[in-house]
This record gives sequence, C-alpha cells and structure tokens, in this order.
Amino acid sequence: MENIILLINFLVMIAFNMAHPVTPMMIQTLGLPDYMFGVFFSMMAISNFVMSPIWGKWSDQAGRKRYLAIGTILYGLSQFGFGLSTQVLPILFFRALGGIGAACFSIVMIATVSDVSSPEKRARNFAWYMATYSLGAGIGSILGGYIGQQNGYIASFVTQGIYSIILGIIIFITLKETNTNPREQKTLYLEHLKFTKSSISLKGDIGVTIIVMALISLTTTAYNSSINFYIEAVLGLSSTLNGTVTATSAVIALFMNILITPYLAKKFSVYKSIKVITLIAGVSLVIGGATTSPVIAGILIFAFVSSSSMIVPMQQTIVTKIAAENYGEVMGIQGSAKALGMIIGSLGAGFIFMIDPELPFIFAGISAILAFYFLTRLKES
Repeated sequence: MENIILLINFLVMIAFNMAHPVTPMMIQTLGLPDYMFGVFFSMMAISNFVMSPIWGKWSDQAGRKRYLAIGTILYGLSQFGFGLSTQVLPILFFRALGGIGAACFSIVMIATVSDVSSPEKRARNFAWYMATYSLGAGIGSILGGYIGQQNGYIASFVTQGIYSIILGIIIFITLKETNTNPREQKTLYLEHLKFTKSSISLKGDIGVTIIVMALISLTTTAYNSSINFYIEAVLGLSSTLNGTVTATSAVIALFMNILITPYLAKKFSVYKSIKVITLIAGVSLVIGGATTSPVIAGILIFAFVSSSSMIVPMQQTIVTKIAAENYGEVMGIQGSAKALGMIIGSLGAGFIFMIDPELPFIFAGISAILAFYFLTRLKES
C-alpha cells in the first residue's frame, strides 16, 4: 500500500509541474509585466491558504481517496483555463482554482502517507514522499519545457490538463481507502479565517513547526518562482533548458532524500539535523545571491538545493510525533501556514525582482535563517 501511495504521488507531481517551465514564456508572449510571475503564484497560494484546513478536516471525516481524486481533477481543469486565457482576470481566477485543487491533493496526500506509516517507517516514508515529489516535479518540468519549446506554451497546459484528469479518475477507481475510521458528519472548518486565538498555541511545539513551515515555504517559493523566470528572462535560456535545470535540482533532492536523509535519521536526532540543515540552506542562499562570482554562486545554490530538500520530510517526522490525533486537521492548518509563506514569498520575490534579479534569493535565504531561529526553540521529545 505504501508503494502505491508513493507511486501516485510521483505520477501526480509529474502532472502538476509540467507548466512551470513555460509560464515565463506565457508572461512574455502575452506582454505582461515581469512581476506577474509572483502575482500568479500568490493567487494560487491564497486559495491554498483558505482551503488547506478545510480539505484536511474533510479527509479526516469522510476519507482520503475521494479528495485525492478531486484535487487532481480540479487542478487539471484549472490548467486548461490558465493556459487558454489571454487576459489577466481570467488567468488569476484559474490560478486560484488551481490552488484549491493543489491544496486538496497535497494536504490529503501527506495525511495518507501518515495513515499507512508505522512509527518505525515514518521517517523513511516521508523521505520517499519527498523523493517521489522531487523526481516527479523534475520529470514534469522536462516534459512540459520540451513540449512548450516544440509546440508553444499552450500545448504544455493542455497536455497537463488531460493527464491530470485521467490520473484523478484512475485514483478514484483503483485506490483503497486509508482512513479506516472516518467520521460520518462533515463540518466546515473555518477557524483559520477568524481573527481569534487558535486552539493550537504558537508557543507550543506544534505551533513552532507551523511557523517553520511558513518560513521554509517562503524560502522555497521565493527561490523556485524566481529561478525559472531568472533562467529564461535574465539568462535567456530556453524552456527546455529551464525544465532541465529544475529536473537537475529534483535529482539532487532525490539523492538526498533516498540516501542522506535516512542516514541522518539513523545517526542523529531529527531535531538536531533539521537545525543544522536549515542554517546551511539559509546561509548558502544569502551568500549565493550576494556574490558576483558565477562559480561560487553555483556551488552555494547546489548546497541550498541539497539541504533544503531534506527539511520538509524531517519537519513532517517531527509533526507526526507531536500531533497525537486529528492529523489531517493539523496538516490542513500547517498547509495554510505553507500557503501563507507561498503568498509572501511569491509576491515579495516578484516585486523585488524588479529592483534587482538577485534580491529574491537573498530574501529567501533570510527567511530560512529565521526558520533556524524558531527551530532552536523546539523541545526534543
């Protein structure tokens, strides 16, 4: 069952990442301002923020399978609209719809991995979850970049939409339910939209991990959304090469999560490992963004990609230890924190890119260093 879940994650990540390398081509073809790459990403993140806890709560109450299928199909439909639109408002609408679908799949998939993981296999399974995520994203980027380079960006979006819808149907027909104790009554979780104190204290360990998730999400979003546009708009490389760079990062992440993350889990406490790795990621990106040497920048970017790929599985391992029940709901709240980081990261990177193309990378590195600071407050259990 674990292998089937990880295979589904791999296949869906191929689908979800096919349009990333051609989005800069779309922005330039339609004559939109450079900062729109951040605005588009932020629209997806806003809907992700709103819907993540709702999907997580509903999957606790009604089971995982249906929501994995709904998220995949919904994302596919949104990408049809995104790729075929030529005006800003329709594009923003379909970006928001895509965020709803992506939130549904990603939050419920994490909860599903937790469902099928025994305590002794939890770290291993989350490492493989990130490995399949990274490898799928890399393959999807290469495919999408190649299709877009050969046939135009619309072809990548259409292919992505068809593939996603087919995958969603297959998931619904073939996957077995992993939530063996769903609750019949479905309630609408809206606590994250109320300006009141949360039932989860930000002073507690779960609260710390949620803050860390937001900051790491800001870091990775600012980096990922900027690097694609930087490669094509500043360096002038093709969509195919853009996808290849993304795929190379995915291969690095795959190696780190298959070999290095499990090794560290055996040799060191996950609490100590995540602190060191997060600090390395932040410092590497700040110096890499500030240096004028392409060689030094390349080495430090490699260090960032290598270290940052291990943070999320380690963070998820910690959460599973301290979230005793309602794991889907906790993942949903954490998903909103992740989306908040995506919103700030994408908008911040988009607008400061207009000032200096290297600033988004420094911005991302500072966020990771802040995450390290909060991790020092985490109590080992």
